[in-house]
Amino acid sequence: MVGSLNALAARDDVSLRLLCGRIDECESYAKSGRVDIRTGFHPHRPGAFWNNIRKLRESAKGVDVIYCPTGLKTFLYTQAIRAGRRLVAGPNVTPLPIRRADSPGRIEVGLLCDRWLEASLARFHHVVRYTGSRKIRLVPHGLDTNRFSPDRRDPGVWLKYGIREDSVKVLFVGKDAKRLKGVQELLEAIEIFNRFHVGPAVDFVLVGRMSSATERRAATAPNVHLLGFRAGEELAAIYAGSDLSVVPSTWEAFGFVVLESMASGLAVIASNTGGIRDQIVDGVSGVLVDIVDRGVKAHRPDAAKTIALAIRALVDDPEQRKRLGMNARRRVEGCFSERALGERLVAVFQECYQIGAESIVL
Repeated sequence: MVGSLNALAARDDVSLRLLCGRIDECESYAKSGRVDIRTGFHPHRPGAFWNNIRKLRESAKGVDVIYCPTGLKTFLYTQAIRAGRRLVAGPNVTPLPIRRADSPGRIEVGLLCDRWLEASLARFHHVVRYTGSRKIRLVPHGLDTNRFSPDRRDPGVWLKYGIREDSVKVLFVGKDAKRLKGVQELLEAIEIFNRFHVGPAVDFVLVGRMSSATERRAATAPNVHLLGFRAGEELAAIYAGSDLSVVPSTWEAFGFVVLESMASGLAVIASNTGGIRDQIVDGVSGVLVDIVDRGVKAHRPDAAKTIALAIRALVDDPEQRKRLGMNARRRVEGCFSERALGERLVAVFQECYQIGAESIVL
């Protein structure tokens, strides 16, 4: 949602009004002075129902298009102000509880909105298949390419974590709360790599909240470093200071870790699955590895070995790492920047309502 706000706030052809609970004052949309920001909307608080309705009606005055990128409760609230306006929803609006499939149904798409957005081709085809609707549009997420950039590289960043400056840094960003993220497969791959690698020194950097079991396992390898949760400028510096990134998930609808890594100029090794296939051109802007058994939606038995071999190939080939990283950065700038996101969103708004539109984002 933040990317959408930043993308729309930077444009001259949309007048943007934001209704929300609170804002992040560090984001560019909040600092732009071009967004009519109205706080105090709390869809998750039952006791705030009538106040929410009042806020909605006040904020909807003079609005042509309502854009609801996230939240089922918010999406349902928008029905109270939809009359006479166009409603664009998605990609992060969950289905109604009456539907077991991980896709919106004919009610959400057919009756409750004018356009439904999905961020990846995999999700786009999935939702079209379930709904049969022609209202679905593909709008990939966008990223702030100034925040995540090779320009943030600072070799001295590793001193604060007690990590060698002259080693090859292999980065993982995520958490192991869900098995699909592949943390255990990555740790097994590191163990395989360490047993057979002969070459430059390598440090594996894992960023994110990890379980005690992962912490114990990681402690057995001296070149594995758990940094815990990191965000903001610190996370951007960690990305830029790394040499390659590994994303071993069994599924990513449209992984921001992949985009953040690519924007930071890193060579990325990632699962050949979901929205990752939209982001990475295999062998050009990253490396896709087949580590997912799609029949059971789990990692293949040889996943760790496959990851280890891919890591070793890039660790031993700095020129290939550099080439992939440069191409990855160019691909994000061309296809997944906030500028590109803004153009795609406005095209959908104009398709819905063929006049200069003022939009409200919820």
